[in-house]
Amino acid sequence: MTMFVVAGAGAAGLSAAYEIRRRGTDPIVVEAADRAGGKIGTDEQDGFLTERGPLALLDRTGDLARLCGELGLSRLYASSAAKERYVERDGTVYALPRGPGDFFRTRLLDGAEKLSLLAEPVRRRSPPDASVAHFFGRRLGKAGPFLGDAVQTGIYAGDPDSLEMASSFPQLFQLEQRHGSILRGLLAARGGKRTSLSSFRGGLRELVDALAKAVGPGLRLETRVLGIAKQGAGFRLQLEDRSGRGEMVADKLVIALPAPQAAEVLSGIAPRLAERLRALTAAPISLVHLAARTEDLGPMQRGFGVLRPGTPVVGALFPGALFPGRAPAGSVLISALVGGARHASVASRPDGELVELVRTELKMTAMPRLLRVVRWSHALPQYLRGHAGRIAEIEQLAAGYPGLELAGAFYRGVSVIDCLRDGARAASRLNP
Repeated sequence: MTMFVVAGAGAAGLSAAYEIRRRGTDPIVVEAADRAGGKIGTDEQDGFLTERGPLALLDRTGDLARLCGELGLSRLYASSAAKERYVERDGTVYALPRGPGDFFRTRLLDGAEKLSLLAEPVRRRSPPDASVAHFFGRRLGKAGPFLGDAVQTGIYAGDPDSLEMASSFPQLFQLEQRHGSILRGLLAARGGKRTSLSSFRGGLRELVDALAKAVGPGLRLETRVLGIAKQGAGFRLQLEDRSGRGEMVADKLVIALPAPQAAEVLSGIAPRLAERLRALTAAPISLVHLAARTEDLGPMQRGFGVLRPGTPVVGALFPGALFPGRAPAGSVLISALVGGARHASVASRPDGELVELVRTELKMTAMPRLLRVVRWSHALPQYLRGHAGRIAEIEQLAAGYPGLELAGAFYRGVSVIDCLRDGARAASRLNP
């Protein structure tokens, strides 16, 4: 029988293992942490339900619906407040425009910026290696730099001059390439499948728990991969767990670790591949969960959240406005994101300094109560210019090691849904 091993039990690793088992083979999954899920996890404290990473899932393809059906999970859909989103510009908070007409009514943009939007349909297509800043500046004129920064902040918390548009926002880039205009592309795409945000009554941990259960007894927590060597047509893994060090042989191997860790374990067997993996970077984020009174914040607390491009507190989310059971009555749960690519050092400040920073930046009238700080040193992969070429080279180098697949957020999409899909595809390539 073929031995399948998956290194890493985040979204991509669990999805790969689930797909392998669905195809009739029981895999072994090794995970260094004491729980599965990677950055996905949910905690309860004093009546608040907080997420360790992503707040909700957006299913554009139906993949999540299919998976939840197979796992017997019932999704909890976000309230209409999910449509109410805010952005801060020069110290003032504005409602984010929902549609093309809103861009001409909003006070977020000045008159010259609004006029520059009118030329979008006649501007030339962007080059393949365009940055996010270049793409939005070309398409939206004077309004482009700020709007592009706001869009990327909500996903990457990166530097718009450094992010590669085609890799960071492939669907939007392809709309422009096919139709010569974002507006014409969006009009052509009207009538497609509607999508909505969803979670689960007990938070996103329900998805992790269901996948971990479906994977079966092969899930081994607190087991770290130290290195990998070739053994015949397969691989020999050096492992370390509570009982000490040992080895395991795999015929087929999915490495679903963050790129820096993948590079470390592959350095002995595939030095060139490891070198390319080290070139992939991610921005740090500290997720600061705070409890506040409803009167301590303005009307933005009734919406999804606020984006703050270019600032150390890159955004704040209000989970209680979206899903029931996230905060006690009369209280507001604030999940603030601190750090990002342009303010990386701020993410490492002590808890007390982070609380004061969030209070000051959000102009709160009273000091909130700290629930917890979740720190991720490699939170948001950055698809920098040249990313597509780097991934193509990584895939070519990995192909030189038959039976080996790489999966996860560093390669072909940063969302949870992207990672679930990437893991499943890696498994299907190994076990067609």
